[in-house]
Amino acid sequence: MDDKLSTVCQLEFARRDFLKGLAAASVAAALPSVAAAAETNVITGYGVTTAQLKDWSVMEKSTGLKMQFSTVAGNDIGALIRDVISSNVGNKADLVFFAGGSHNILGPRGLYAVIDEKRPELTLWERTSDVWKRSSAVVGPDGKQYGVPVTGNADSFGYFPEKVGANADGQQDISWEMLFENERTRGRAAFSRTWNYSAPSTALYLKASGKAKIENPADLTGAEAKMVVDFLIERKKAGQFKTLINSYEEQVQLLSSKEVDIANCWEPATRDANKKLGDGAVRYAYTVEGYTKWGQAAYITSQATKRGNLANIYKTLNYFLGGEYRAYQAKERGYGGPNMDLGVQYAIDNKWPDADVAALKSDLAKIERKYTKPFVANYAPSNADAIEQEWQRFLSA
Repeated sequence: MDDKLSTVCQLEFARRDFLKGLAAASVAAALPSVAAAAETNVITGYGVTTAQLKDWSVMEKSTGLKMQFSTVAGNDIGALIRDVISSNVGNKADLVFFAGGSHNILGPRGLYAVIDEKRPELTLWERTSDVWKRSSAVVGPDGKQYGVPVTGNADSFGYFPEKVGANADGQQDISWEMLFENERTRGRAAFSRTWNYSAPSTALYLKASGKAKIENPADLTGAEAKMVVDFLIERKKAGQFKTLINSYEEQVQLLSSKEVDIANCWEPATRDANKKLGDGAVRYAYTVEGYTKWGQAAYITSQATKRGNLANIYKTLNYFLGGEYRAYQAKERGYGGPNMDLGVQYAIDNKWPDADVAALKSDLAKIERKYTKPFVANYAPSNADAIEQEWQRFLSA
């Protein structure tokens, strides 16, 4: 049976009104009112938690623009696509924030607007590196620019150094083997249940270790996906995984409570856990084999182009390319992104404590170090339907 969240099958499910009433009700309740969105200085956003500033008042103070942000449930690209198609998210949201992939489906079908790179509000566009602004997270399969890069990182796993026998400073390269099949962590590992986050990193490990012949871990064939899932089922039955993670909040809870010793998770989860446990209690891994590289982007909904507020929408997009947003995202979440040098300079100009400036410089060096390793990143692989069918076997095992 096909997974109902398939990126490949989304349009077919939308045509058949699959869960349309339920989705519409939930999204309508979550998004800001039309009246609020009609205020010209209010920008409405919809998307993942980690694209947000923890305090949007800093943006309002510097730009005069207010952000009203509603969060999509989880990190499931299929759920987001279903919301945009079936629930008309764009009727209320100006911007959709998500990791690259949704634009491959929603852009060419007219649900995301093409970015006008000549808009005068985009003062930082030219100086933004092509590594960010021409990545697959923002440019569609038709070659059109659908997104503006917001944040990015190379993901791995959080771990307690003393539990895995690693150096306490977190600078040591740790193999993915520690998550998948090491006796130190058997029964104490947490693994994400989302296939587009977990299957590629598993494939990367299997390829690097020689345990499976895989051509491209980021774009698995059906046969390769079967090998990945067969390995994970074997590890699941061996008792490797204590739990499968459903959400960011659960990542934080599992680490901060020390219920697990290692978890493939987002880097901010380790930072939030350390707020309870103390700095450096949980480390985010530099790895031997590589990373899940991703980029989040902001996409303009097609309906927003007709509301007469494009100047402020583009002003907001330009803000995401600037130093203030970059500095706060790096400080709060450890994320990289376009124009990281502007983030460092912002911290210096605004007389942030020396420790914070040093941390931003460290984040810049961290991203550069991570990006030298192989990585996997593809939220809409060629064989998504086959991968999802295989993934159901792992979840059901």
